[in-house]
Amino acid sequence: MLSNSRMRSFLTLLVTLYASAALAQQAAPVDTRSALDKAYEEARSAQLALQAAEAKRDQGAETQGGERSGTAAGGSRPNENYFARQAVLEQEVMQARKRYEEAQKRWNDLK
Repeated sequence: MLSNSRMRSFLTLLVTLYASAALAQQAAPVDTRSALDKAYEEARSAQLALQAAEAKRDQGAETQGGERSGTAAGGSRPNENYFARQAVLEQEVMQARKRYEEAQKRWNDLK
């Protein structure tokens, strides 16, 4: 049989563990909600950045000064400067899309 002091210590331990578990369960929804809100804002920001990068790429489709070279037939065609600028614009879209997809995945994982 347990002595009174040991019984008291054991009961104190049980009550403390129970109270700790109850507090942890109450704190979890707030943390989850906060994380979900943050993930949503990140996804929304990434979506806006993707849309901006796509618009910039689409607006940059026309050649600019110094991006056309003459041909033997008297016409002109886009040169390497044009294609390099297009590659940079496309890379920006790809990076923005990757950021958006990762943010969307984080948000969906928290739901």
